[in-house]
Formats: sequence, C-alpha cells, structure tokens
Amino acid sequence: MSSPSGFGAAMEGLLRQAQEQQRRLADLQRQRAELRVTGDSPDGLVRVTVDGDMKVGDIELNARAMRLDSFSLAEAMQAAIDAAYAAFEERQREMLSEMLGDSEMVRRAQDGTLTPEDWFRQFGVDVSDPTRNLRR
Repeated sequence: MSSPSGFGAAMEGLLRQAQEQQRRLADLQRQRAELRVTGDSPDGLVRVTVDGDMKVGDIELNARAMRLDSFSLAEAMQAAIDAAYAAFEERQREMLSEMLGDSEMVRRAQDGTLTPEDWFRQFGVDVSDPTRNLRR
C-alpha cells in the first residue's frame, strides 16, 4: 500500500505535468491568435491575409485586377480567400504537430476525439491511477 506522502508526491507530479500542458496549450493559443497567413489567387492578381480569428484582414489587388470583369474579379478574390484559409489550416496543423508530436494525435485533436486521458498518456501520465508507480 502507498503512504500518504507517496500519494501526495504522485499528485504533485501529476499537477506539475498538468500545469506544463496548460502552459503549452496557452502558448499554442497565443501563437494561433498572432497567426497571419496569406493566400494568392492562381493568377496572382489578388492576395488575402487571414488573421488568428480566421477573419479576412488585408486584401491586396494588383493594378491589373481592375481590368477584370466583376465575375472574374470575384472568382480571383474567392480563390485567394480559399488559399488563405487552406494556409491557415495547414499552419494550425503544423503548430499542433509541434505540440503533440504525433500525427494521429493531431488528427484526433482536430476531429474532437482526443480525450484528456489520451492527451496525458502521450506524455507518460496515467490519469486513471496516479498512484500506480507507488505500489509495491
């Protein structure tokens, strides 16, 4: 059986690991908030910037874009916006990969199937039994 001080040490270690993960998550959220990505239309006439809230910010039009008819200009703008969103998603995926390290973990985090237990297990923590290493 484990001693109370052993249990306390295990809980303290678990708490430290949870705080570290919380810090890493806060860093990821800060990086995401500061993220700025651009996308260009295939013809290069329109460039769009998307910010960390996935809002379209800057829209740059090449002077030649003004010669396009309204339909073609709208298509170029939509293509640039789509490219910016794709670049945002790719950068976000890269940031998650850097944090989690495992592409399967990233996929599960993105589709919402990553559980807290699986998250901690990635870092060697069994949250279902924090005293398992203390038993004799």
